[in-house]
Amino acid sequence: MIMKWIIVLLAISFSSNLLGQVTLSEEEAVSLAKKTQELEITADSLNKIVILQNKLIFTYKETIIQDSTTISSQDEKINILENDKKLLEEKTKLVKPSWYENKWLYFTYGAILSYGITDFINTITNIL
Repeated sequence: MIMKWIIVLLAISFSSNLLGQVTLSEEEAVSLAKKTQELEITADSLNKIVILQNKLIFTYKETIIQDSTTISSQDEKINILENDKKLLEEKTKLVKPSWYENKWLYFTYGAILSYGITDFINTITNIL
């Protein structure tokens, strides 16, 4: 049993020495530092891009809300104007003179009545 633990302990220590610690040369360390620095810069720029995109999304949502309210108000105006048009058409039907309210018809009535009265007066004066 003790031997088993010793073998496991030796295996763990041997594997940790082989896999756990890696020594880099100075050039590799410098290149690794440059790469991590470049990755940090890229991550920062990507974060800025994400922030700007979120702001754009917010402004687009506000624009959509404003456009929808503008569209609804325009629809209301269109409905009001259509109702006004219908009311004006009904008003013109009420104001439009009928066939018997024609000025030429009134002139003809007056002329016939005048002729009739003068003819009647002439016949009465001829009889007397």
